[in-house]
Amino acid sequence: MSQKAHEPPRVDERLSRLLDIEQRLEERVRRAEQAARERVDAMRAAAREADERRLAEMERAAKEQEREDLERHAEELRRTQEEGAAEARRLSTMRDETIERLARKAYARVVGEGSSS
Repeated sequence: MSQKAHEPPRVDERLSRLLDIEQRLEERVRRAEQAARERVDAMRAAAREADERRLAEMERAAKEQEREDLERHAEELRRTQEEGAAEARRLSTMRDETIERLARKAYARVVGEGSSS
């Protein structure tokens, strides 16, 4: 039977429309949930990448610091060896009596400082 223009929609038609609306809303919710999951996954991936970049930068900085420390240590060691060699050359020109007198003075100073602490 055909419905006349002035007659209200039948209950079946209204229920059918409501069901159609509900299905469309459920589909929208599913798409929104999927989009939200994808955004969360993308944010997690971006956070992992940022963490990896920070870790790589920290490792690079640590290696650079280690290299600088090793270079500084090598320079200090070289300088100490040169100073030691220069002192050894200087001491080799002194008489043994002078060296022993200086050694006794140095020993007395160290022992004296040690007893006053």
